[in-house]
Amino acid sequence: MSYEPNWMKKRRDLARSLINRLPEPKYGVHIDLDEFLYEAKKWYRVETIDDLPPEVREVLNRMGLFSRNSAIQVDGDIVYNELRKNIPDGVIVENIEAAIRKYPYIENYWFKTVPLSLNKLTAINAAYSRGGFFIHVGEKVRLKTPIQACFLVASSKYAQLPHNILIAEPHSEVHILTGCTALTFTAFSLHAGLTEIFVKEGARVIYTMIHMWPPGVHIRPLKGVVVENGGEFISNYVLLRGGASLQAFPTVILRGRAATTSTRSIVIGTDSTDIDLGKAVYLLGEKSSARLISRAVAMGKSNIKIRLKALGKAHNVKAHLECDGIIVSDEASIKAIPELIGHSKNAELHHEASIGKVAEEQLLYLMSRGFEPEEATALIVRGFLDPSGMGLPKPLERQVRAMVKMFVEKAL
Repeated sequence: MSYEPNWMKKRRDLARSLINRLPEPKYGVHIDLDEFLYEAKKWYRVETIDDLPPEVREVLNRMGLFSRNSAIQVDGDIVYNELRKNIPDGVIVENIEAAIRKYPYIENYWFKTVPLSLNKLTAINAAYSRGGFFIHVGEKVRLKTPIQACFLVASSKYAQLPHNILIAEPHSEVHILTGCTALTFTAFSLHAGLTEIFVKEGARVIYTMIHMWPPGVHIRPLKGVVVENGGEFISNYVLLRGGASLQAFPTVILRGRAATTSTRSIVIGTDSTDIDLGKAVYLLGEKSSARLISRAVAMGKSNIKIRLKALGKAHNVKAHLECDGIIVSDEASIKAIPELIGHSKNAELHHEASIGKVAEEQLLYLMSRGFEPEEATALIVRGFLDPSGMGLPKPLERQVRAMVKMFVEKAL
C-alpha cells in the first residue's frame, strides 16, 4: 500500500484490531467475510478505453453508460481516469489515496457518516480499502454534466473495497453517476464500497447508481449522507441483476433546517438471487422532509426484502415511504418492511405498500390486442419499472429504460 499519513495508519490499525470483535452485518444472507482476499493482481493504467482488456471492454459496453470522460476502477486499481477533462474550476476530483496525501482536511470526513465500528464489514473496509474517489465541489459551483465512474470486480475470492467521499459546498450542485459490475465468470467475490456524502447548506447532490452483477458476486455497498440547512440529496438506484446476494441499507441524516431527500429504487430480482435492500432517513432538522420510493419485480426464484425507515425527531418534519412489488413467478417472493418512528407531536410520517401479481385486466387487454402472454407481461413490468420519475437527464433515462427492457425480457 502506498504512503499514508499517520492519522490514516492509526485508524487502519484500530479497524484491524476490531474486526474479530464486532458483530456481523445485521441484514442480508450470511457470508463468511474471512474467506475473501484483500489483495488481487495489479491492473495497470491505460491511456484510452480501447487499451483495456477485451473482457473489461465487453462488460462496460454491455452497461452502455460510460463515455471517454469517465473513470474506471478494476478490483483495487483505477485503470482509467479522464474525469478532469470536463471539470470546471472549483472542483477537485482525485483518486482517494492521492487525495488523502494531498488534502489533510479529509481526516475530518473519513468515516464520519458511517461508524467505523458499526460491524465487521465496516471495520474491514476501514482496514483494507483500496481505491475510490474524492470529489469536492466548491461553493456555488454547479456542474452541468454528470461525473461518471465505474467499479468492476475482475478477480474471484476478492473483496473490492473502494472508499468514496463527496463534499458539496454551500449552494453547489453536482450529479454523480456510478455503475458497478463484474466479469461474467467471477466467482465468490465481494463488492463492499463505502460512499460518504456531505451536502452543505443549499447544495444539491444527485447520486445515480446502476448495478449489474453476475451470479458469483456478493454485494454489500455502504453509504452515509449528511444534509445541512436547505440542502437536497436525490438518490436513484437501478438494480438490473443482483448477483448471488445483495444487502444495502443507505442512511440519510437530514441534520439541517428544511433539508430534503428523495430516493427512488428500481429492483429486478432474477434467478436465485437474495436481495435485502433498505433505506433509512433521520429527520433531525426542523421542517426537513423525505420521500423514499421503491419498486421491485421478483422473477425466477429470487427473494426480495425492501426495508424503508423514517425517524422524525424535529418539529414539522414530513416523510412518505412507498414500496410496490410485482411477483411474476410462483417461486419468487417479496417482503416489504416499512418502519415509521415519531418523536415529535407535529411529525407527519406516512407509508404505502403493495405486493401482487401482474394485473389480470391489463394482461387480458394487451393479449386482446395481439400480444403473446410473455410479451404482455414484459410490457406491464417495463411500465411498472419505468425510470421517468427519477428526473434523470433524457439521454441517461433512455439508456436506463433500454437496459431495463433488455433484462426484463431476458429474465421472462
